[in-house]
Amino acid sequence: MKTFIHKYSTQDALSNFIKSNYIHNYKKCCDILVQVFTSVNDKKFISYLQHSILTLLPDAKILGTTTSGEISDEGALENSTIISISEFDSTHIITTLQHSSNNSFNDGKNIAKKIKIDDELKLLITFTDGLYTNGEEYLNGISSINKDIIVAGGMAGDNSKFERTFVFNEKDITSHGAVMAAFYNKNLNVHTDYSFNWETVGQTHTITRADKNRVYEIDGIKTVDFYKFYLGDDIDRYLPAIGIEFPLVIKKNGLNIARAVLSKHDDGSLSFAGNMEEDSKVQFGHGDVQLIINKGLDNIKNAIAEPVESIFIYSCMARKALLDNEINFELLPLQELAPISGFFTYGEFFYNCQDGHCSSKLLNQTMTIVALSESTKTIDKVSANIFSKNNDKLDDLKLHRKQALSTLIRRTTVELEELNTNLLNKVQEQIELNAQKDAMLGVLHTQAQLGGILEMILHQWRQPISAIVSTLSSIEVYQEAGMLTDDMIQRSLKNIRSYTSYINTTIEDFRDLFKATAKNQNITVDKLIEKSLMIVQPIIKKNSIKLQQNIEQDIELFLPVGLMMQVILNILKNAIDILLEKEITQPQITINAYKQGQNCIIELIDNGGGIPQDILPYIFNKNFTTKSDSDGTGIGLDMSKTIVETKAGGTLSASTIDNCAVFTITLPIKSK
Repeated sequence: MKTFIHKYSTQDALSNFIKSNYIHNYKKCCDILVQVFTSVNDKKFISYLQHSILTLLPDAKILGTTTSGEISDEGALENSTIISISEFDSTHIITTLQHSSNNSFNDGKNIAKKIKIDDELKLLITFTDGLYTNGEEYLNGISSINKDIIVAGGMAGDNSKFERTFVFNEKDITSHGAVMAAFYNKNLNVHTDYSFNWETVGQTHTITRADKNRVYEIDGIKTVDFYKFYLGDDIDRYLPAIGIEFPLVIKKNGLNIARAVLSKHDDGSLSFAGNMEEDSKVQFGHGDVQLIINKGLDNIKNAIAEPVESIFIYSCMARKALLDNEINFELLPLQELAPISGFFTYGEFFYNCQDGHCSSKLLNQTMTIVALSESTKTIDKVSANIFSKNNDKLDDLKLHRKQALSTLIRRTTVELEELNTNLLNKVQEQIELNAQKDAMLGVLHTQAQLGGILEMILHQWRQPISAIVSTLSSIEVYQEAGMLTDDMIQRSLKNIRSYTSYINTTIEDFRDLFKATAKNQNITVDKLIEKSLMIVQPIIKKNSIKLQQNIEQDIELFLPVGLMMQVILNILKNAIDILLEKEITQPQITINAYKQGQNCIIELIDNGGGIPQDILPYIFNKNFTTKSDSDGTGIGLDMSKTIVETKAGGTLSASTIDNCAVFTITLPIKSK
């Protein structure tokens, strides 16, 4: 077989190219496959292109797609149309097109039924639209007809506009559907390979509500809000495009598989290129430039051992966005082996065999290659420079910046995971020390109680650490796009310093909380409430609870700060639990603090329905609780009352007013 690559400009130029390369389809012994990769997202142009090709090669089979970038022997291209013409000596090819039935599994099943399945069938190359087809379901549909045939290809692009894509064969065009070419020759040599090398970033998260490829909630919050929390409050304006560059990574059958965002919905959910099952564990992904380039060289080493006459590349557009011009260090070395052509996709199809189990996978952020040969002859030798010249050409400073960022992200992620693993033990040790110092407290005396405080700590530290990682990633994205300015760098550094200061402040607050000593300190009531809210406010925000504060400033108090923080946190956490348990539609917590005579009054109010009159007289009794042992999250109300009265010289009372629970703390104002 032979493959000829042409960058299309006019029909006359295409005609001269075909004639000069002696490409003839009158030879009845062979079939010709024309793959078309075009950035021109216009149905009339595609129709004209079909006509032009068939005028010159009447019996050619066509398999085409719109793109987010094209691949040829020049490397990565943009705003072009690449025509890859493969002339076979002993391989028979048929193509077919399937319009969408709005059920991607059925579409895959139906298109597979249109081709003949026999011992001669060796390979399927298929392209789907990039916006409407669920690529994973589509591949599952093909596998339901025959799971043993190698499948390659990808999902169409539209230059990152996410508006409309097309796929086509020699007879038809569709923006909702798929095309397929079937290769019949049992002796056809097919070699497939892939390169991923996207690093995982940050904590592991859980898909909590999803339906196939549409994800409604991650970690219990709306998916768009999840992306906003970790990538910035205004990130939803850039979805789905930014979601391609920061995918979610999930492990399946030994493969790290990225799932890129395809579309955003009004209800806050996001559709991904493939399915995301509930309870799946995911992490954000970020590209490691050096690993990507090194893996590209591994692809060459693997291919050298195989017969190779033509190489087709279907690579994710995010790799091109990340590497920019350096994408050619991954692509062009393959040209040393055979002619290369392909496109940048919204999702890649790869046939994977792991431990004897073979299946077709939908990938994202991945470069896939399929190398074909009708000959059994392997490559005798390649250029001695093929494994070194890439690194010689790299801009050292630019690469080292990327390597530094990747190292920082990787090590920060490891540290965060270690923090999460070790935090429970560290807090438990501190609690045991507190218990030895003041046996009265019995603070957080069970594992379940520890979980509530641990949850607050994790919520508090997750955001600033993730914000630092996100800020660093943003610097790289702008730098790669040529948009990075000194002002942006200074602003980013200022933000990082702010996040670091925030972490230091919360560490001090946690230290005050866990000291829990009876030693009195000077503090104003607004500062006491601020320090307490610093710990619990992320949980209030996560659960969309409205927080109303009416706090007089500069009311001086003299009391044990850590102990009083525990009292306030206990009452607030109880309020949150009630609001969530009763599913209050407009949950609200109100905090009032004001001067009354020589006392400071703190009122903690929630609209969870109030305290039932039959239990109100008993709520401060020792061991009284309305929760199971596994639901307690801190000191009890009896201990809270004891702390206020014996350690702070005040009183704690409760009442129900207008269906709201009101906890009133009365504290003496420091005398001047």
